[in-house]
Amino acid sequence: MLLSELDNLFAILQKRRRVEQIIRIQNGKIFQNNNLIIRDINFEIKGDELVYLIGKTGSGKSSLLKVLYGELPLGEGSGEVVGFDLPSLKKKQIPLLRRKLGIVFQDFQLLTDRTVGENLLFVMGATGWSDKRLMEKRATEVLQLVGLETKINVKPHALSGGEQQRISIARSLLNKPELILADEPTGNLDPETSEEIMQLLIAVAKEEKSAVFMATHDMTIVEKFPGRVVRVEDGQLKEINTLNRFNPFETFGI
Repeated sequence: MLLSELDNLFAILQKRRRVEQIIRIQNGKIFQNNNLIIRDINFEIKGDELVYLIGKTGSGKSSLLKVLYGELPLGEGSGEVVGFDLPSLKKKQIPLLRRKLGIVFQDFQLLTDRTVGENLLFVMGATGWSDKRLMEKRATEVLQLVGLETKINVKPHALSGGEQQRISIARSLLNKPELILADEPTGNLDPETSEEIMQLLIAVAKEEKSAVFMATHDMTIVEKFPGRVVRVEDGQLKEINTLNRFNPFETFGI
């Protein structure tokens, strides 16, 4: 096969990866401690989308995210996330699933007794990396993406909240995820920093060709950075914004 043909094939595969279903759930139910948390879950996310998950505190937003990264089982229905079948997901498959996901938390969840670089190396070691040279190279790459490569030897307590969340985003990118799951990533930040973090999250997701599924209660963010919106209400998952199915990456020219 000629080099030009290989290039064309690669381009086709990359395009297909961006638009294929990253998440698909049909007739899903989520239980926690035998209590029904969410029913009638029917939705999908493709590889070029930003999708917000909104709902009242305690409505089940975090439970849905936990199902997607293997912390909770899908109680009923069918579902798939980044190629893994959720109903049949086995414990030994969960680390493999999480290698294809990036996860960003509200409270950063950085190891306070380790430097930024050591935090990143720890995650890579836990997800199967072994070549130290490649690990250090990737750690530097993701820190450059979030503009904090100079903080590699700094411990988290010496960073601002916004900087810690940037590190959390960098950590989520280590394995070049197909999907970034973000659980209230701006919840502990002031409005100005929240907007900066969203601009960054959208930009790096575009760079890494990752879909974003983000739980949030900050409607200002949703309005400034439009995407699809699904809501947990009365124990059901409902899509409430079917008109904003455009790509936020292109909309904001980031």
